[in-house]
Amino acid sequence: MRKVFKDKAFITTMLTLALPITLQSFITSSLNLVDNLMIGKLGEEAIAAVGLANQYFFIFTLCLSGINAGASVFMSQYWGKKDVKSIKKVLGLDLSIGFIASIVFGGAALIFAESIMGLLSRDTMVIELGSQYLRIIGITFIFTNFTQGFSSALRSSEQPKVPMYASLIGVICNAFLNWVFIFGNLGAKPMGVAGAALATSIARALEIAYIIYMIYVKINIVASKIKELFAFDFSFVKTYFNTSISVIANELLWSLGMTAFSIAYAQIGTSAVATMQIATTLNNMFMVLCIGLASAAAIMVGNKVGANEEEVAVDYSHKIGKVAPALGLIIGIAVWILAPAIVRPFNVEAETFKATVSVLRIMALICPIRSYNVVMIVGIFRGGGDTLYSTLVQLGTIWFYAVPMAFIGATVLSLPVTAVYFLICSEEFIKIIFERSRLKSGKWIRSVV
Repeated sequence: MRKVFKDKAFITTMLTLALPITLQSFITSSLNLVDNLMIGKLGEEAIAAVGLANQYFFIFTLCLSGINAGASVFMSQYWGKKDVKSIKKVLGLDLSIGFIASIVFGGAALIFAESIMGLLSRDTMVIELGSQYLRIIGITFIFTNFTQGFSSALRSSEQPKVPMYASLIGVICNAFLNWVFIFGNLGAKPMGVAGAALATSIARALEIAYIIYMIYVKINIVASKIKELFAFDFSFVKTYFNTSISVIANELLWSLGMTAFSIAYAQIGTSAVATMQIATTLNNMFMVLCIGLASAAAIMVGNKVGANEEEVAVDYSHKIGKVAPALGLIIGIAVWILAPAIVRPFNVEAETFKATVSVLRIMALICPIRSYNVVMIVGIFRGGGDTLYSTLVQLGTIWFYAVPMAFIGATVLSLPVTAVYFLICSEEFIKIIFERSRLKSGKWIRSVV
C-alpha cells in the first residue's frame, strides 16, 4: 500500500475522478433513503410497495447502465486519443438505444402496473400501493435515459462534477416535495405513496434540465449537434454491440437476479421484504465509495488503453486492486458499528428492526471482498475492454449459484431472511477466484477503438 500512496499522479487522478462520482452516487442513494424514511412513516406495506416498485425501475436503470457502460468503454478510450468527434457519435448511439429501452419499460409501467407488482408480491395492499407508484413514475424513464447518457459522456471526458450537481439538485427537490405531497403540507392534499412518486418524477425532470443547461447553454465540449449525434452508421453500430452487448446483458440479467432475490424474500413475508429494502438502501449509502472507485478505475484504465499506454493501465489495475478491499474494510467496520443507530429512524416492528441490523452486519463482513469484486467487474475489466469475461463470471455465479440458493433457503428450508441473505453472499467468494486469475493473466486489455 505504501507504493500505491507514493504514486502521486495515480492518487491525484483517482481522487479527481472518484470523489465527484462517489458524491453523485451518495446523493442518488440519499434520494432513495429520503423516500424510504418518509414512506416508512406510512408503515411496512408502504415500504415494501415502494421498494418492490423501485425494483422494476432498478431493472430499467441497470439496463440503461449496461448501455451507458458499453458506450463508456468507447468514450473513455476515445478520450485517451482526444477524439471528441467520435465521443459525440457514441453518445448519439447511447441515447438512441436508451430511448428505445425507456419507451418499452416506461410504457409497461403505465399499462401493466398491477401485473408487474403481482409478480413481485402476493400482498394485495402492497400490489395496490406499488401500482400507484409505478404509474406515476412511468414518464420519468425517458428523463433518466437522457440524464444517464449525458452523464456518461461527461464522466468519460473527465468532467464528473456536472452530473454530481444535477443529482444534488434532484435529491434536495425530492426531499422537499416528499414533505409537501406525501403528508399534505403547504396546502397540498396528502397523497401518501402516490405523493412520493410525484415528488420523484419532478426531481428527475429538474436533474435533466440542469444537465442540458450546463451542456448546451454553457457550450460544454460534449455539446453535440443533431447530425453529430447521428453520425454513426451500421458498421459502427455493429462494432458497438460487439463490445457492449455483453455489458448490457450483464446489467439486465444481474438486475433480474436482484429481482429474483426480492421474489425469494417475498416468499418469507412482507416483513422480510421490508427488512431487505431498508438494509439494501442503507448499505448502498456506504457502498457508493466502492462504486465511485470502480467508475474512476474504468475511466483511468480506459484512457490509458486508448492512449496505447498498456503498461500504465496494468500498473493502475494492480494498485486499484489493493485500494478496493482496504476501502471495503473501512466501510464494513462503519456499517457494523452504526447498524442499530441507522435503522432506528424507520417505523418497523421489533422483529424487523432486529433482522435488518443482522443483515447489515452480514453486509459489513462481506464488504472487503465485495468491494474488490465490484471494482474488478465494473471498473478494471470494463475499462480494459474485456466485457465478456466479467459478464460470464457475474451471471454464472448469480444464476447458477446465488438465485437457486435463495429459493432453496426461502422455500425448501424455510430459513429466516438473515440466513437466506448469508447464502446469497457466499457467491462473492466464488467470483474472486476467477477475477484474480484474469487480472494476473493480462488478457483483459483490449483496445476497442
